[in-house]
Amino acid sequence: MKTRSEQLLVNATGQLMHDHAFDHLSDEKLNRMRQSFKRLADKKTSPLERTKHQNELLDLCSEADLYTETTTPQSLQQWYTVMHCFGLNGDQLAPDQEEAE
Repeated sequence: MKTRSEQLLVNATGQLMHDHAFDHLSDEKLNRMRQSFKRLADKKTSPLERTKHQNELLDLCSEADLYTETTTPQSLQQWYTVMHCFGLNGDQLAPDQEEAE
């Protein structure tokens, strides 16, 4: 069963992908992200596996470029909502983002 936080994570990650926040990632990392999406969409995935793939997405999302010119305020709001749901803050997820400002 999908949790609310899991659904928020998937939606926010998808929106950031749409906004090109992951264009700089290697093909290997993008493939890992896609695999995590597939596993989270599969109803047969065990709760332990779901947690593993949620963590994988969170780790990969920490590398998002939140300062691309195509990132929308709505995408950022979605992402900060996800961080709050998982008990994280901006410093924990994106330590290098201050350099981009």
